[in-house]
Amino acid sequence: MKKLFLNTNELDLRATLKFGLESEILMENAALSMASHIRKKIKKGSKILGICGGGNNAADVFAALRMLQGDYKTKIFLASTSLKPLAKKQLEIAKKAGVKLTTKIKKSKCILDGLFGSGLNRELCKEHKKLLKKINKIKAYKVACDFPSGLSENGNILGECFKADITICMGALKLGCFLDEAKDYVGRVKVANLGVCKDKFQTKTDTFLLQKSDLKLPFRKRLCVNKGDFGHAFVICGKLSGASEICAKAAFSIGAGLVSVIGRNKIIKNYLMQTDKISQKMNAGAVGMGLSLEDVSNLSSDTLNDKSLVLDAMMCHCKITFDILKQNKKVVLTPHPKEFCSLLKLGGLADISVDELQKNRFEYAKKFSLKFKCVLVLKGANTIIAKNGKLFIMPFGSSSLAKGGSGDALSGIILGLLAQGYSPLKAAINGTLAHALSAKKQKINNYALNPNNIIKGIKCLQRK
Repeated sequence: MKKLFLNTNELDLRATLKFGLESEILMENAALSMASHIRKKIKKGSKILGICGGGNNAADVFAALRMLQGDYKTKIFLASTSLKPLAKKQLEIAKKAGVKLTTKIKKSKCILDGLFGSGLNRELCKEHKKLLKKINKIKAYKVACDFPSGLSENGNILGECFKADITICMGALKLGCFLDEAKDYVGRVKVANLGVCKDKFQTKTDTFLLQKSDLKLPFRKRLCVNKGDFGHAFVICGKLSGASEICAKAAFSIGAGLVSVIGRNKIIKNYLMQTDKISQKMNAGAVGMGLSLEDVSNLSSDTLNDKSLVLDAMMCHCKITFDILKQNKKVVLTPHPKEFCSLLKLGGLADISVDELQKNRFEYAKKFSLKFKCVLVLKGANTIIAKNGKLFIMPFGSSSLAKGGSGDALSGIILGLLAQGYSPLKAAINGTLAHALSAKKQKINNYALNPNNIIKGIKCLQRK
């Protein structure tokens, strides 16, 4: 996993004070990273346009264009007449190197965004909205310097936003690039080295970005085993049995030795067992999917307190969930945004709309995880896993997963890992990764994915 930072101002200052890397050296390294990337992607002789404001991001772009001039036809569209000292200096150097100013935005092979930085915290003016809309319509390879213009530090769109093919963050990854709303604008996100290796440049953080390599599947290394060695999972089934069956099938496919459905509804898969009560041998359970309010009212928290649990769906709307959380520390909650708003209200943390939550996902996930000693999996385009104030962002979600039953499959995957002895945090991290990556393995149209495809994909994930 990689470290994430809300902003990197302190990291830049530390690089100057500790390593003697003055602002101009950091800027030169930032520009070199952008220029090197463009050389790999864009054919020599092509037109490259920089869209620049007056801040340090603009200065980075001026320097990058200066490095590219001669091999490429470079121009600057200057959207501000008020330039900071470093930006003014870099612009003059770029002009001396042959970079031209232009007052028109013309078709280019590559567009570099240096209009605003990550410190923007206000709605864009009409002129800047119009400018960004025009740029976004141009067919070109688009590179955002450090942070796409029009994106707030927290990742909210401030009226309009530069739509990048790649965002090159300077020195460290920025948290705002991974808010759900930002996903359609940042493109691929990479880090530019500013003069020292990342372990020396970056400091401690409580926020992390998960990588594909973080997935640790439950491969069976021992040979002398039996089904009981891999746990006995259960899923409580209500009136709507389809969700419970998806969950149970997913738990079985990720490796649980035994899976029982608790309820009287007839199940289809003959490898799933069925019973009407929870036994002592069952060590992990999933509750909520497909349950009605009547089903929940019949639950007793006493029968659940010694089990590892996944709580989802209807359990996000009931106070019994908080009774369970008081007694049981082995719980993973898996709400979607509307369900999480309900949990925030029932938990006495906030009474907010889904829209308000989506703009502040990191903040509310952290608050919830500090108050309640469980693992939170806040589903979304970039799912957040939170525990004790630490956040882990899973960035591999795709639009193909926006289907009924996808969440039930996720709950089942996490359940299956809990049954096999994964801690709640490790089950959540590995479960969300397996879920998302299994969907990416499917060679079908993104509108056609169904839960059975996800379950099939789980079976075929590769050993790294």
